[in-house]
Amino acid sequence: MLGETRYQYLVSYVVNDRVAIDAGCLGFGFPLAAQKLVTDLFLSHCHLDHVATLPIFLDNVFEYGPECVVVHGSEQTLSVLQQDVLNDRLWPDFVSLSTPSSAFLKLHELAASKPVTVGEMQVTPLPLIHVVPVFGFLIEDPTSAVAIISDTHHGSDVWTHLARVPNLKAVLLECSFPDRLDWLADKARHLIPRSFAAEIQSLPTSVRVIAIHIKPAWYEAVVDELLALGLPNIEIGQTGTEYQF
Repeated sequence: MLGETRYQYLVSYVVNDRVAIDAGCLGFGFPLAAQKLVTDLFLSHCHLDHVATLPIFLDNVFEYGPECVVVHGSEQTLSVLQQDVLNDRLWPDFVSLSTPSSAFLKLHELAASKPVTVGEMQVTPLPLIHVVPVFGFLIEDPTSAVAIISDTHHGSDVWTHLARVPNLKAVLLECSFPDRLDWLADKARHLIPRSFAAEIQSLPTSVRVIAIHIKPAWYEAVVDELLALGLPNIEIGQTGTEYQF
C-alpha cells in the first residue's frame, strides 16, 4: 500500500520478498531492490487501483535473459492486461516482445481454488463477489496462513474455505464505504462496516482482521464505524507497514 500513513490509495502487497499481490503501487512504492526480488505477481482483478504500476514494475525489473516475472491472473484479468494495457498504445506489448531467450514476463492463468507453489509458499486463488471477476488469495507456508480479501461483496463462499484452514493467522479484508453509503457499496460490490462484521463472524477471535481498501474520501467515517464495532481482533491497515504472522 502507498500514500500518506493512513490513506490507502493503491493496492500492492509483498509476501516474503518473493510474492507480490496486485500492482497498484508496486512499481512506485517499493524500493527497486525489493521489486527485483519478486518472482511471482498475483493479480486479484483488472481494476486500475490494482494494476496501475504493473507496466512500470515490469520495466523496472527487466534484465536480458530467460528469467522473468510470472504474472498470474484469471482469464479475464490477463485478457484485459493484454488488450488494454500492454497493447502497444498505452504501453509496449511486453508479451509479444518476450522471447525464450529474453522475456519481460510470463503469463499464467489461475484456476479457482487450485494452489500455485512458489518456493515454500502456496498461493490459492479464491473467487469473490465483485463487479468483475475477482480472486482473493490464501497464502500459506509451513507454519502460517494469511488471506488477502480485497474488493468483495457480502455473501462470498470464501469464509467457508477459510474456516477449514489450519494456522490461519490473519485476514486482510476490504471495507470501502461507511454504513450510510450502503446503496453505493451494493452497486460497486464492496463492504461497509456492518457487512464487514457479518463476514468475519465465523472467524475465531485469535485471527487478526486487518481492514484494507478504505476509500480516502470516507476514511475517517469508516475507521470510526469499524472501531465502534468493539471487536477485539480488528485492526486498521497501515500503509508502508511490515506485518509478521
